[in-house]
Amino acid sequence: MPILSSGDIIRKAGKSTLVLQVLSGTLLVVLLLLFVDISSRFRYLQDGVRENAVWSVYQLDREARTLQHALGEARFTDGDRASALGRMRLRYDILYSRLMLVRESRFGSYFFKDPTIEQLLNDSVQLILSQEALFDDLAKGSRPQPAAFDALAADLETLTDKSGHLLLRTNALVSDERADSRAMVLQLEKTSAVMLFLLLASVIFLVVTLRRQLKSTREAGLSLETMTHELGKAYEAADAGNRAKSQFMATMSHEVRTPLNAILGMAELLQLSDLPEEASENVRTIRSSGEALLEVINEILDYSKIEHGNLDLEERIVDIRQLATDTVGIMRVRAAEQHSAIVLDIPDNLQAACFRSDPTRLRQVLLNLLSNAAKFTSNGTVTLRLREFYRDTHLMLRVEVEDTGIGIDQAGIAKLFKPFSQVDASISRRYGGTGLGLTICKQIVGKLGGELGVSSTVGVGSIFWFELAVTPADLAEPDLRAKVCELRTELPTLRILLVEDNLVNQRVATGFLKRLGQHVTVAEHGQHALEILATESFDVIFMDMQMPVMDGIEATRQIVERGGAAARTPIIAMTANASDDDRQRCLEAGMVGFESKPMTMQRLGAVIAGLAEGREDPAADGAGSPAQALEGDAFGLGDVPGLDPARRGELVEALGDEVFSELIESFFNDAGDLLDDLHAHLTGGDAAEIDRLLHTIKGAAANVGLKDIARHADTLRSEPPTEAGLGHLGDEIEIMKHKLVA
Repeated sequence: MPILSSGDIIRKAGKSTLVLQVLSGTLLVVLLLLFVDISSRFRYLQDGVRENAVWSVYQLDREARTLQHALGEARFTDGDRASALGRMRLRYDILYSRLMLVRESRFGSYFFKDPTIEQLLNDSVQLILSQEALFDDLAKGSRPQPAAFDALAADLETLTDKSGHLLLRTNALVSDERADSRAMVLQLEKTSAVMLFLLLASVIFLVVTLRRQLKSTREAGLSLETMTHELGKAYEAADAGNRAKSQFMATMSHEVRTPLNAILGMAELLQLSDLPEEASENVRTIRSSGEALLEVINEILDYSKIEHGNLDLEERIVDIRQLATDTVGIMRVRAAEQHSAIVLDIPDNLQAACFRSDPTRLRQVLLNLLSNAAKFTSNGTVTLRLREFYRDTHLMLRVEVEDTGIGIDQAGIAKLFKPFSQVDASISRRYGGTGLGLTICKQIVGKLGGELGVSSTVGVGSIFWFELAVTPADLAEPDLRAKVCELRTELPTLRILLVEDNLVNQRVATGFLKRLGQHVTVAEHGQHALEILATESFDVIFMDMQMPVMDGIEATRQIVERGGAAARTPIIAMTANASDDDRQRCLEAGMVGFESKPMTMQRLGAVIAGLAEGREDPAADGAGSPAQALEGDAFGLGDVPGLDPARRGELVEALGDEVFSELIESFFNDAGDLLDDLHAHLTGGDAAEIDRLLHTIKGAAANVGLKDIARHADTLRSEPPTEAGLGHLGDEIEIMKHKLVA
């Protein structure tokens, strides 16, 4: 017997299900028809109209004979003649009502089935109505003549004769129908037996078929369960492989890039030295090869980020004219090596000469497109062209890179934007490259909200273009140094107690406050703060919420309960918790303000200025707009995905490059210990301590600008912690460490 696959089992089960559905529908229709027929027959059998009809005719006949008897009394009585006439009139009224009941009630339709009965009833009605005038005169008190009595007696004789015939005819009709009813009962018994047999046969068939169906379904379910389990294991293996690949690529990129940068730097220094011509040519070869290798590494790393959704974008004001000019300047040397020229074509009256976008990624796209154009163009021209146009009501910027190179056919164009794909195999051998550059460009332009395309003719050249929706912006950026100096001159000098357990957060906040001209004392936790406050007084206390030994909420309560000068000191919450519930808890404990981390120097200055002005809630605007004044890399520092350039610029301005590097290194050192503690507490099931440690990582990461790590740690606080979740956080910290700590 052949073994069926799960697909065959499911298809077979589907066919069986269809047969069952058809059979069930047919059976339902048959049963419904039988039910309607049986119901109508039973209703007919249960209808009492026949018996009622016989009884009504019998009463009609009896009342006719009673009236005849009353007439005899009225004609021949020797007693009270008026009473006899009254009884006769009463019997007439009763007879009249009986006749109308038989004729006009629902029995009428039953009687009219038989023409003889209908004729007898009509004759009886005519006889009764013909004497209506006589009885009306009796009602008025007049005495009828003997001739009237004789006519009435004759009519009544005829009436009783007809009512007798009517009774006999009705009995005969009812007898015939009773015989039909007995035959109908026999027929119902046969029909019920047939229906019962069909129902029994159908139920047996359905039970047998359903048992087979359930068996097939169970086999298919077991097969699918096994397949699902295998797919789950395969997915976990693939996911683990993906993470390992990402980790490996990040690690190898860092490990290769570090010595490569040294090689390129030394090669550049050697080029500046006085070398023989042959040695100088060798150094140039080393440098160009190193740059090509660095470009390949960067493309692979960028593609890895795109593949895992980690390609971060920032938004700053872009001077597109300056960006295009700088990019063309970079590529002129490479184009000259191919004996080609680069032309920049930009209108003088660009409406959106400045707009908000990611200048680093735009430069990357332009460099890649220009590099490709220069690579495939010899003794020709590469043109970078910028134009503006409107699409509907949106201002659009179109950037074109046109070359007079080898061109691409339609089959080659179809391969252009696929990863690791080039027009043909000879391209990589002759010109080099990974085949990732255009894929990365398309992804970047897509994330910027634009579209990238190409048109080309073999032997004539190519035009690579992309279009972006832009909004004109003011080039003027805030001068951070001037703002800090201005803020410092306006602030009073206060004695500040900073209660913070994390070393990175301590150094950042202390550096900011000292830069603002403040005197700072640091307490490592709430208990330490209470000990310091017992001997010293301060103008303001900045209090973290979650700390070991004693948290900020409990420390604030005890400060207020102890009274004295410390209880009158404004306490400002400075925490990575930023929900309304956390704000309410702080206010209920006795704090007067609430600031969410990461703190900026300008927000700290605003809090201090507010305290000096005597406001009750100097942090009412919390994480508001002052931080926006610091956006952008104000100091020309490099862009690192996952590191907030605005925060980095602020820290470098306040603390210096060396201190910032120490802060970054200190964060990663502390993060390793915190992750070890997290795994230990996860094994012990201590949810409160796990939340505190994740809070600490979130706050410290946000303080040094590691926004992705801070976001990941905060996400883990809102879901049940798992080893896998902590493992992902550890991987992310390790990858960022390789990027930042050489």
